Amino acid sequence: MRRVAAALGLLCVAWCAGAAADTAGAADAPIHAGVQPAPPVRASAPELPQRLDGRRAVRGCPAPIRAPGEPTGTPPGAADELSCGRISEALRELELERFPPPSQSPWLDERAPPRSHLEAGPPRLVKRPSELRPDAPWLDQLAPSDLPVRWSQRLVEYLVFYRDDPRGRAIIRSWFVAQGRYRELIVAQLRRAKLPEDLLYVSMIESSYDPTTRSYAGALGLWQWMPAAAEIYGLRGDRWIDERRDPYRSTIAQLDYFRDLYQRFGDWHLALAAFNAGYGAVLRSIARYNTNDFYQLCEYENGLPWETCAYSPKVLATAIVGRNRAVFGLDKITPAPAEVWDEVAVPASIPLGVIARAAGVPEAEIQRLNPHLRHGRTPPGEPGYVVRVPPGKQAEAQRRLAELQSEWDGYDAYVVAHGERFEDVAATFGMTVAALKRLNDVAVEAEISGGTVLVVPRVSEELRVKNRAKARAALHESGDDQKAGEPLLVPVLDKDAVIAGKQRVFYRVVAGDTTRGVAKALGVSEADLELWNALDPEARLQPKMVLVAWVPNDFDAGKRGVVLLDPAKLAIVTRGSPEHLDLAEARRGRVRTEYVAQGKEKLEDVARKFGMRKYDLARINQIDSNTTLAKGDKLIVYQVTDPRRSERAAEQWQKTPKGRRGKVVGEPARSTAGAGAEPKPAGAAAAASSAATAPAPAEPAELPPEEDGSVTRPTKAD
Repeated sequence: MRRVAAALGLLCVAWCAGAAADTAGAADAPIHAGVQPAPPVRASAPELPQRLDGRRAVRGCPAPIRAPGEPTGTPPGAADELSCGRISEALRELELERFPPPSQSPWLDERAPPRSHLEAGPPRLVKRPSELRPDAPWLDQLAPSDLPVRWSQRLVEYLVFYRDDPRGRAIIRSWFVAQGRYRELIVAQLRRAKLPEDLLYVSMIESSYDPTTRSYAGALGLWQWMPAAAEIYGLRGDRWIDERRDPYRSTIAQLDYFRDLYQRFGDWHLALAAFNAGYGAVLRSIARYNTNDFYQLCEYENGLPWETCAYSPKVLATAIVGRNRAVFGLDKITPAPAEVWDEVAVPASIPLGVIARAAGVPEAEIQRLNPHLRHGRTPPGEPGYVVRVPPGKQAEAQRRLAELQSEWDGYDAYVVAHGERFEDVAATFGMTVAALKRLNDVAVEAEISGGTVLVVPRVSEELRVKNRAKARAALHESGDDQKAGEPLLVPVLDKDAVIAGKQRVFYRVVAGDTTRGVAKALGVSEADLELWNALDPEARLQPKMVLVAWVPNDFDAGKRGVVLLDPAKLAIVTRGSPEHLDLAEARRGRVRTEYVAQGKEKLEDVARKFGMRKYDLARINQIDSNTTLAKGDKLIVYQVTDPRRSERAAEQWQKTPKGRRGKVVGEPARSTAGAGAEPKPAGAAAAASSAATAPAPAEPAELPPEEDGSVTRPTKAD
């Protein structure tokens, strides 16, 4: 047995050595007929049918595109591989290297100003590109673009970069693979619009043909639309839909944009510059230098932006590459499959996962075909909305959607009113806030503002009215330290103010509100709203604020989609008045009194008598915390009358000396802010205000502190 094993070992050594030799360099050596000393081996690296989109998910960025014949699994560095940074960043490296912007030298400062571009000569444009790069005679053999070409240094440098630089080869290969997804769609629309087909390459530069690409400035989609321009050209943008990411609709809009720019400038170099920098910037430059020559404007100081001067040549270069693929090693690459689809009209707002099950495909396919759907479902309140499914799946999806009706039916669309809290909507439809967030893919409540459409479960009108009444009651009882049945405390500049011919309304701020949005909802000016409420125009509104506004007597909140507070359920007080301060402290279980120093006393000693800190007294009285009082000096102090009323009162009660608990010392305090006359409470406000001077309750059992030193909040059992 040992001899057999040894013989087999020798055979294995010989066979493995032969295999290694073949792998190392004899892959193409002929295999002779006849008896072989070892199994024949023809080394060949496997070409695995990898999915680049899947690799992108693993890597977190696009996978490298390998050269024709280069095997999968080649060690890192063998392929012309880009880092996971943006392609635009790699291009910028080239641009800074080959044609740096003027005045970028770190050795220049204000003492040595750069030479003005006005001193520069005319741009160097040639008839044959090799005149600019004699070392690259192949440039003269390139087929031109259907966009007008003027041979400039920038254009030539881009072409050399894409052919001879490893970074350029990696960029251009990845671009032309990705182009397969949308080439047919874009070219078909360009032909229909009778525009140059090579405008296809603008999308290559803008987004690398990725409809989900977002720029640092907020531009989005294949064509990098900004929100304002998208609105001009009819692309929808709201919570549920962003058509800047729709390859089909954004392309149609883009062709109108191209047509408009060309109509104005009559030159594609200027039109592309205007697309990049904005048509206003190009018009200003033309007016400033009195020339409409793109290349001349790029030579002048403050003519066109440096990036814009590189943009038109960059587009032309990629277009020329596209018409000369073999020269740039692109003739054998396999482009990504074209995005094609069938369309299905859905009867209601349906999750994309349900549509995917109906079509019998993964949800990721439906998401990829519908990148403009922002929150994983079709928009609510739009029956018949058309969604895309893979080719051949239309009939099956329509049939199966009916079978899956129980999974998508039973939901309605609901328009959120201005001033309506997210939690109010959840309560109205018998849901938890968390469940409503999941249903609508809401991360934070500030995303939802008045006018937003939400998906909600279908409930009966009777139950909805009942739940809404509970939500409204909760809204009016949502003040700090407010108990059930008490009015909501609302401080205003002047509770007795009146404006002839107007009625006063009260609006409670919700998450995401802005002064402009509230003013628009109420039909008042932003300046007036700020004046009536003493708002800082630069500061943000915060939830729980209550704004007062004066509106016409026939103001209809329901028609305007606004939720207002009921004045009968409010305790309206003048901000900073004794009435306001007394009522606010009564709701915390404390009473405001005036303390008169009996002699020389430190602020800290006075504070200790009432279970307070010297910093509290200093803040209340607007004095320094190290103040020493003289005999007869007066202070406002807050004394606990009901430790069960609030956590703050319970904590202060614990710190108050036992002999002083429940004993109110001193005269009723008057406001130090000079904010108004003596309080004249009426109605509900009077009932709440009277609590400030009510007899102190019997002293409860001492509240034991927790192990961490905090105080347990009193309960009714106490």
